Amino acid sequence: MSNYRQIIFTKISIIIAIMCSSIFAVTSYAQDTLSGNYTTLNLKSGTYVIKETVTIKGKLLIQPGAKIELSDPGILVCEGEVIINGESKNVIEIFGNSKYEGIGLVIRTVDSTIGSKVQISNTIFRNLQLPLSFDFGWHRESVNIYDNYFINNIGKLSLIQILNTPYNYNVDSTFVDFKINNNLFSGNNASIYFEDLNSDHVKFEISNNTFFGNNVYGFKNYNISTNFLHGRIDQSYTRFSPLILNNSFVSNFLIDNLTDTVVHMANFGIYGSGKSISLINNYFGSSNKDQILKSIYDQTIDYNMPKVEFEPYLNIPSNTNPSHIYDIRDLNDSIIPNTIKITKPLNGFTLLSNNNINYSKSILIYTYFKDDTSLIQIDSNLTFNLETDYLKTKYLISKTANSNNNLGYYKIYNITNNEGAYVPEFKIGYIEFLKDLRRRNLLAELINEKIALDTLNKIQKSIDSIENTFQKIETSFKSRLEFGFLTGASVFTGTISNKGSLFSNLKNMLLGINVNYLINSKLSAGLNIESFKLSNSDMKSNNNDQAARGMSFTTNMLSISPMIFYDFIDNRIYTKAKKIKPSFGFGLDIVSFAPTGIYNGVIYNLQPLGTGGQFSDSTKKPYSLLTFGYFLTFKLKYQLNQSNSVGINMSYHRSMSDYLDDVGPDSYPSVSLIMKSKIINKDAAIYFSNPTSRNVLGQYRNSPDNAKDSYLNFSIFYSRKLFK
Repeated sequence: MSNYRQIIFTKISIIIAIMCSSIFAVTSYAQDTLSGNYTTLNLKSGTYVIKETVTIKGKLLIQPGAKIELSDPGILVCEGEVIINGESKNVIEIFGNSKYEGIGLVIRTVDSTIGSKVQISNTIFRNLQLPLSFDFGWHRESVNIYDNYFINNIGKLSLIQILNTPYNYNVDSTFVDFKINNNLFSGNNASIYFEDLNSDHVKFEISNNTFFGNNVYGFKNYNISTNFLHGRIDQSYTRFSPLILNNSFVSNFLIDNLTDTVVHMANFGIYGSGKSISLINNYFGSSNKDQILKSIYDQTIDYNMPKVEFEPYLNIPSNTNPSHIYDIRDLNDSIIPNTIKITKPLNGFTLLSNNNINYSKSILIYTYFKDDTSLIQIDSNLTFNLETDYLKTKYLISKTANSNNNLGYYKIYNITNNEGAYVPEFKIGYIEFLKDLRRRNLLAELINEKIALDTLNKIQKSIDSIENTFQKIETSFKSRLEFGFLTGASVFTGTISNKGSLFSNLKNMLLGINVNYLINSKLSAGLNIESFKLSNSDMKSNNNDQAARGMSFTTNMLSISPMIFYDFIDNRIYTKAKKIKPSFGFGLDIVSFAPTGIYNGVIYNLQPLGTGGQFSDSTKKPYSLLTFGYFLTFKLKYQLNQSNSVGINMSYHRSMSDYLDDVGPDSYPSVSLIMKSKIINKDAAIYFSNPTSRNVLGQYRNSPDNAKDSYLNFSIFYSRKLFK
């Protein structure tokens, strides 16, 4: 009996163990989805997903091991104390969902709690649109951002944005002690912006940080905001001057939006009425003063700006900064410039770092073009031997690649410091590689244009051939005419539209009439008169920068469109075997339009407001509300009988005006100039010129992609020959 009980007990124990294991497995891989408002929020070790706006009214506490995934439009809004403290061996991760990258953390409102603070340490911010933003009118007693990693964030607006605290908040006694220390910023696509570096309200300390390999996107016309650190200083209300000390700036570049190539180093920019700012005892990626000056936007470039006092500067970065590679030499210890053009493989090189770096598991890749003209790139993993002499490490390459000596670059990654922490990857020859990639892209575009031109020439020759072989049998003029009605939908595909998903754009009804004339058996001409509406919103876009722009419009369109068709089947003959008749054509548009928008419940015509600065800049004039365009069209007709037919028509229209949506290639007008202009509705003009009121210094309203205005028309039609 005892054996039987023992067997039963054993089986029950096994079942319980299996159930516990299953529960543990489910718990281990479970993830919580956060939504709505919280009084306080305590996130322990585990995985959390945010897909919308989550607001914490009181304290936010995030503990070591927590992983928070933000999926667009996911954002974490903090109105109270923020404590996000990871550990060096158990960090916190706040990251964006790939392809649906969320926004980040927003610190807002005044927290009047005694000792309220923002403290963030040992946290990784990656793949986000705007990782950290201090909204206008925020206040805490202190902010301490230290020992964090801001890496590979995709947003191009700001990486960290610090706007002003309330101007009237206990000016005489209370201020924010704001520290950004010992952080690594690497691989990001936007800058850190300070609305007021000299302040009565905020005391800034920015020290011992590493700013490595960040890109700031703009245009070749270098300005203040196209620097990795930039902000404003004024002469008034300047109780506290910023302490910016012992930082390392390496390979931070301005990238040209149009060509996607490096313009030059861009470390620091300053503007305002202040006379100077101290930036001494920092490392700027070079020991050459002229090179350093090129990476700073100040009085030397624009005499209206303050002066940056950067001397004395460090010749090498401090070992207290987060670990990184700061220089490269050849095997003879001669400096290799970052503009090196690599066509012949190197035998090796020497890397200099500010701390001991573990290269034992590093991967060295040489990427090069397959030939002289194509876009095909080949990645080759190289073998190498290492020789380390304290902070100098030699890569002795034992495997070569690219025997044809085509242009390429080296990339070293999977490197850490001695504690196993992340160290940014390093590239050699990448700047010249990007330039050649741009050249090859332009060449490919020219080849494609030539192919398209040759195709059009062939079509024209085909049409000429058809015209030369017209049949001699003629019918009366009236018998060649067809009259029709059409209805369908229009979709705007220009500046304010979603380029990645056509049918996620707004669709509007189309009505029209058509006259068609049969020139010969394979050629016909037509005239469409169409009335339709175009509308769209930046919020429909899957482009993060475009969504942040926040523009929308509606415009009524009236078009008169002559066209010519090539009919693939004889258009004069009706037989039951050939009822379906496809045609391909092209034509011209004469279009009248008038874009409108809604502000405070009122519909405004946008052209009279001069939203692109047309009335606040004497060099500009209002755009015309009448324009021309051209289009390609495809028609599929079903012949019901000798006189009646139905069908579908699809056409792609390209406008010669960039203002169908009121957004053209104009820089954002300043609010002050609009206020000084003769525009009647100034509030509406200010709103429609920059609906999200974001920092747009030096940008164009049709950024990020400078799209030309275009639209698609889809319609069904009925047509009839009125005369026999």
